Amino acid sequence: MILPGVALPAVQEAAPPSAIPLLRRAQESVLLVRSPLGGIQAHQGSGVVVAPGLVATNAHVAEGGHGLVVYRGSEAWRVTRVRMDRARDLCLLTVPGLTVPAVTLAPAPAEVGQAVVAMGYPGGQDLVVSRGRLRGIWHYEEGRLLQSDAMALPGNSGGGLFDAEGRLLGLTSFTFAASPRLSFAVPVDWIRELVARPDLADTSHPGTGPGVQDADLLGALAADPRNWPAWETAARQWVRDLPMDPNAWLALGLALDRSARASAEAGQGVPPVVLQESVGAYRRSLELQQKPRAWNNLGTTLDQLNRFDEAERAFLEALALEPGYALAWMNLGCARINARRFAAGAEAFQKGLALRPDDAEAWMRLAHCQQMLGQREAAVATLQTTLRYRPLAAELWLDLGLLLVDLGRREEALAVQVRLADLDPQGAARLQGALKRVRSTRSPAGAATGRRGR
Repeated sequence: MILPGVALPAVQEAAPPSAIPLLRRAQESVLLVRSPLGGIQAHQGSGVVVAPGLVATNAHVAEGGHGLVVYRGSEAWRVTRVRMDRARDLCLLTVPGLTVPAVTLAPAPAEVGQAVVAMGYPGGQDLVVSRGRLRGIWHYEEGRLLQSDAMALPGNSGGGLFDAEGRLLGLTSFTFAASPRLSFAVPVDWIRELVARPDLADTSHPGTGPGVQDADLLGALAADPRNWPAWETAARQWVRDLPMDPNAWLALGLALDRSARASAEAGQGVPPVVLQESVGAYRRSLELQQKPRAWNNLGTTLDQLNRFDEAERAFLEALALEPGYALAWMNLGCARINARRFAAGAEAFQKGLALRPDDAEAWMRLAHCQQMLGQREAAVATLQTTLRYRPLAAELWLDLGLLLVDLGRREEALAVQVRLADLDPQGAARLQGALKRVRSTRSPAGAATGRRGR
């Protein structure tokens, strides 16, 4: 859905003279869609003629109303049939007698940077044309969403996003936050698929579709590593449009963190300059609004920069605002491990696990703290708890077996060896060697690096 936005000017991207007639023809195929809700109220949006007598719009434009009508100027046509795909926020309207020509559907995938034109009826009055560029292509479930900086305001939902030749790329579906230049469109491929299934009255795909919006959708999209470059572009646009929005700066910090992670996973190391910019983004967000999540994210970035004391203070700020913030407790524990403060780390993990007892990584890190503190009996009990959640983790079974050998609990260690033989024969052989030597020379194991949870 198009969320309420502020009236920013459209990006002025002049169309080539040869494209103007094509875009004018495309304008003829963009309609106003009204859905009466009762009394004088009406739900309204936009739609695009995609085949003779067939109009595509967003599901949230048509849902909940009765007696749908499409308009072009003073002409009006009644809708007789609705085919809805709620999960993709798509809807096809059958309109008998419609004399409006259909648009041409874009035959090739869209490319980031190409010129685009958005057309729709914001406010339900006149057709508004806004030019811009395609800023990102986001992977979403089995398809893709198109992000552009062409302005979109309430009423643009269901309107067309066109290329410079007037071919339909997708339907404008929603914006993030209050920025009308951070708009997303569902792709034309989804329209083709729905048009090709005329016998389906109402179809739905698994998962939550992009038309069902909440504040975390950007984060959900950005969880896919393929979307990280697009996320950074979107966050920078958001900050430019709304520099006083704390959520924009928070999104930029997250995007920069993802960029640093991508560099690390590519074997290029973590660029300190990116992390430092991320710290600046989080601090700016916190200047505008105190949020536990922003403090937590600031702490994890500071931890990556080995600024452990500052990281701890950030996590404690998050916990002062929200004492039940389990992830902040876990991240505080990781920062304390990295600072080699194992007793304080164990305390943080214990408090976090009291809130979220099914976190296997936290149990594993607690066991590491206990081993480093020489609390071997406690570490055995903690590893046994960890293995309830990760019963196939061979390295944890080996850690447990070696601890049991150190403690002289031979029968229990032999039982672990039997279990380990199926999971990791080499680990089982190592444990067998330790049993023969009676005492292991192995130093305590366990990951000592902090998590990067958000």
